[in-house]
Amino acid sequence: MEPSWRKDYIRYKSYFLNLIGRYKERSDVKAYLEIILSLITISIFSVFALRPTLLTIGELIKEIESRKQILSQMNDKIKNLSQAQSLYDKQRSKIALLKIAVPKKADPINLARQIEGLSFKNKAVVLGMSSEKAYLGGVNDKSDQVLNNTDNSLNELIFSVQTTAPLEEYSALSSFLSDLENLRRIVKVDKLIINVNEIIENENVQKSLIFNIEGRVFYH
Repeated sequence: MEPSWRKDYIRYKSYFLNLIGRYKERSDVKAYLEIILSLITISIFSVFALRPTLLTIGELIKEIESRKQILSQMNDKIKNLSQAQSLYDKQRSKIALLKIAVPKKADPINLARQIEGLSFKNKAVVLGMSSEKAYLGGVNDKSDQVLNNTDNSLNELIFSVQTTAPLEEYSALSSFLSDLENLRRIVKVDKLIINVNEIIENENVQKSLIFNIEGRVFYH
């Protein structure tokens, strides 16, 4: 028995020979076949010719999509910045007050001026003021750490003030203490010592109250 491939070969050979014979006999079949082969050839070459262009178009489409995403993200950021700016403008006055409440430096001189102003306002005589050493920068000898506020902690300036007024004008000292606690700069009163002082002049006894106030203020 002949192998199967030999039978297929003979069968397909006769089929192609028959097709070629008809191709030579009929001009219409010849023309159609030539047209079909030409179209196939053109299609094959067109694919190879257009492939780089198609790849470039694909890359451009991807780039356009990527830029659309970037543009969307930028629009979101601009929107968020606009909202942040609007919120900042609304809170600008409060931020300014916050800078006064907790300044960037100890500024004991300004604190002393504010206390003198309260003294004048309430007619309470300031006998004396003092403050501990304030570290304006560099190394703190107590802790050997640089006070650069990297941990967002607040520094403290401890102060004391002594004020007096006649005994019958107790309310002046009370108002002075109240105004001191309500300064725009944050003041924390830690200790209040009240003493009564007596002065005898020409057999007249004059009594006065003395407030010894110890407190602290904060700065960055």
